[in-house]
Amino acid sequence: MAKHVYTLGLSEIKMGAIAGDGGMGSSLASLGYTYQDTAQMITEDAAVTDFYAEEVDDPVVSIGRAGKIQFKWSLMNPSPDDLETVIGGTASKSDNQLTDNDVWSAPDSHTVIEKSLEITPKQGLKFSVPRAKIEAKLNGNLSKSAMLLVEITATVMAPTKSGEKKLKAQIVTAS
Repeated sequence: MAKHVYTLGLSEIKMGAIAGDGGMGSSLASLGYTYQDTAQMITEDAAVTDFYAEEVDDPVVSIGRAGKIQFKWSLMNPSPDDLETVIGGTASKSDNQLTDNDVWSAPDSHTVIEKSLEITPKQGLKFSVPRAKIEAKLNGNLSKSAMLLVEITATVMAPTKSGEKKLKAQIVTAS
């Protein structure tokens, strides 16, 4: 009987520099806590172009292109280092502890950020992405019943390393 895999929950999202050869990065770090019910994987429908001949009603040629794959989540406890990682700019901190002297300075213009990404569930399929384009923005309500969030979108890109696959899924046993 075939083994069934159920992917549930979220243990960790890690991000880091793409390997020097264009493959999966090996030095990935967690960004912190993911706000409840925001983590998702989205695969767009394939784009299909059909070509018709005047003489027949059905397509004579049909060409398809896979839809893009994105991971989206909101970070609920960003540090200045996290903001530098996902938005750009510069972070400066006084030591290894977070203090009132830690500062993130926003970039002067839009920054293109590409990172390796790893999403580990509580159980099921762990996803590894050698190259993802990262777009992030600060959003949230500044009130007693809400918090500031960093909304992150990671778009899976073709790796620059020859033979490397854009996405891998590996079974993780329940934790």
